[in-house]
Amino acid sequence: MSESFQYRPEKAGVWKYLPALAFGLITFGGLIAGVRSLQQIPAEKWKEMADWHKVAQGESTRILTSQLNDHFIFSKDFAATERAVSWNLARDTGAQVRPGCSGWFFLTEELTTFDGGAQNARARAWMVTEVARQLKQRGIPLVIAMVPDKARIETAHTCGLHRPAAFAARYDLWMNEVRAAGVPVLDLREPLQQVQGERYYRTDSHWNEAGANAVSAYIAQQLRQQQLIATEAAPMNAETVKSRQAERLGDLYKLSSLNDVPLWARPATEVATLSDVTPVAVQSDDLFGDSGLPAISLIGTSFSLRGNFVPFLSRHVGAPVANLAKDGGAFDGAAQAFFHSKVFEQEPPKLIVWEIPERMLQRSFDAKERVWYQTLKQGKL
Repeated sequence: MSESFQYRPEKAGVWKYLPALAFGLITFGGLIAGVRSLQQIPAEKWKEMADWHKVAQGESTRILTSQLNDHFIFSKDFAATERAVSWNLARDTGAQVRPGCSGWFFLTEELTTFDGGAQNARARAWMVTEVARQLKQRGIPLVIAMVPDKARIETAHTCGLHRPAAFAARYDLWMNEVRAAGVPVLDLREPLQQVQGERYYRTDSHWNEAGANAVSAYIAQQLRQQQLIATEAAPMNAETVKSRQAERLGDLYKLSSLNDVPLWARPATEVATLSDVTPVAVQSDDLFGDSGLPAISLIGTSFSLRGNFVPFLSRHVGAPVANLAKDGGAFDGAAQAFFHSKVFEQEPPKLIVWEIPERMLQRSFDAKERVWYQTLKQGKL
C-alpha cells in the first residue's frame, strides 16, 4: 500500500519560503512594469481620461486599456518574439509582403488585383496624356519612364508565388494606350532585362544599383535619340563612383516587422553594393544663366530615390537633374506638388521625366487624386 504525501515544514528548511518569494517577485515585477508603462502614457491622454463625461461613459477605461497596450514596456519584446516564432514556423511575412525563393521578398501589391483596376489604369492613362497636352502648350516636353514590377523582372526568384494572369499584359496595354496619344513612354523592361544578375534588391521593392544604373543609361540614350538633350555623358570612374559591399535592410524586411527580430531568428540581412556617386553639378559661371538650369526635372516615386538612380542619371545625361520625386507619393504626389508650386511657374523646366511604377496603375483613387482628375478635366494642371 502506497503512502500518501505529507508536507512537513520542519524538513523543508529554507525552501519552504520559495513559493512565497516567487509570488512576491512576480507581483513586484508586475507592479514595476505597470508603473513604468503608466509613466509612458502622454500627459494629454491623462487629461483626456480625466474628463468626467468619458469616465461616466466608460470611455476613459477604453482609452487607458489602449494606452497600456501601446506603451507596455515589454510590448516590443513580445512582438519580436511573436514575429520570430511565426517566421520560423510558417515563413509568415505579414499582409503586405510575400516570401519568394530563399532570401527574396515581394510586395503583396504586385500580386493582388484591385476592384476596378482596369478602369483606374485607363483613367490614369488619360491623366498622363492630358498633362502632356497642357505642358506642350507651355513648350515643355514630357517623357514617361515606366517602371516594371519587381515580380515581373525577378520572376525566377518568386518560387511559385501566384501572380494574376491578367497582369501579364498590363504593362503593354497601358504603355501602348499612352503612346497612341502621342506621349513618349520609355519601356524600362529593356535595360533591366539586359542586366546580368539581380536587378532589384532581394528584401526591397525597388531596383538595386545595377538596375538603376542600367535604367538611367537607357533613359539618357533615349532622350538623346529623341533630341531632347544634347549633352554628353560624364565620366564614370573610381573618382566619381566609389562602391563598397555592406548590409542593407530593405523596405520589405521592415514591412514584415522582421527588423526587430533577434539576428539568429530572422532571415539573413542582404549584402548589397552601396556607392557614393557624384552627380554633375552646375558650373559656377552658369549659376545665373539658363544653361545653369537642370537639364531634366524628374517627378516620380521612391524608385527615383533608391539605388543612386538620380546621381547615375545625372552622370549619364552629363548635366544636373532636379530630383522632385516623393517617397510614398504614389502615382500623383510628386506631379501635383511640382505643378502647383511657385518654382514651376517662375522657372519652367526644360524637360520633365515622369517615373511611374507599374504597380501604381490600378490602385484605387484617393480623394486628392480624384480632385486632381476633375481639375485636369477642366483643362488645368
